Amino acid sequence: MLKTILNSFACLVILILLAQPSKAQHPYISIPNSDVNLYYEDEGKGRTIIFIPGWTMTTGFFQKQQEYFKENYRVISYDPRSQGKSSKSIKNNTYAQHAIDLKALIDALGVSEIILVGWSSGCLTQYAYMEQFGMEKIDRMVFIDEPPKWIGDVSKEWVYGSFDGYRSSVEGLLGDRLPGAGGTVDWMLKEPIDSLERNWMISEMLMTPSYAALSLYVDGMISDYTEVLKSADGNTPMLFLLRESWIEEGKKWLSQHVPTAKALPITSHAMFWEKPAEFNRLLEQFIRSK
Repeated sequence: MLKTILNSFACLVILILLAQPSKAQHPYISIPNSDVNLYYEDEGKGRTIIFIPGWTMTTGFFQKQQEYFKENYRVISYDPRSQGKSSKSIKNNTYAQHAIDLKALIDALGVSEIILVGWSSGCLTQYAYMEQFGMEKIDRMVFIDEPPKWIGDVSKEWVYGSFDGYRSSVEGLLGDRLPGAGGTVDWMLKEPIDSLERNWMISEMLMTPSYAALSLYVDGMISDYTEVLKSADGNTPMLFLLRESWIEEGKKWLSQHVPTAKALPITSHAMFWEKPAEFNRLLEQFIRSK
C-alpha cells in the first residue's frame, strides 16, 4: 500500500514539473579543435543582430537591447573566450582568435545577413573578422566607440592615446584588478549609478581571469587594423557611434579614409546602458536604412 502511494506521489510530482513553463535555455557553442565553449543567448525571430561585448564584459551588458530588439529581430549575444560564462582559456586570448570564435558561432547557428554590433574592444573582434573572413555573412556593421588602432600619434591619428598614457593601466593589471575595474565602470558611464549596479558590473568584469584580461589588453595595444578598415570602405554599410568628446576627431578621420561610413554621437562609452531608448532608436534607424 505504502509503495503504491509513493509511486503515485512520484508520478504526480513528475506531471507537475512537466506542466511548468520551461525557462529559456542558454546553451554553449563548442569551438572546433579546442576545449573552449562559448556561452550565448539567442532570442526572437527575424533579421539577426549579434552583439559583441567589450574587454572583460559580458552578455549582461546588452540586456536592455535584447529586451527591445527581440520583438522584431533575432538577437544573439555571447561571452567571448575567457569572459563571463564562457570557457577560460590559458592560451589564444587575442582578438584574432576571438574573430575565429565568432566565425564558429555564426557557422554553428546557421545565420547570415547579420547586423554585427561590437562595443569597445568587441570592435577589435569585428576588425579581425574583416581581416580574416571579409564580409562573409555580414549585412552591416556597427562599431561602438572604438578606433581601429589604440596607440599612436594623437596629433596625426585617430587613436585612444600614447603608450605613456596606457602605462599605469597596464601596471594595474599586474596587481589588484578591483580598483581598475571600478575605474573602468566610472569612465564608461556619464552619470553615477547606485552601488549595487556598479558592483554587478565590476563582478562581471572580474569573471575574466587576470592572465586573459592582460593578454587581451596587450593585444589591443599592439593591434593596428587601420588598413583593414580602409580596405572595407564601401563593402558593407558601417556605422560608428562615438562619444561626443571625440566625435569630430573620428568623423574627420573616417571622412578621409572610410568615406562611406556613417558616424553619429553618443553621450557615453556605454550609452546603450544609460540611455537605452535613445541608443536603440539610433541603432534601429541604421538597421532599417537603405
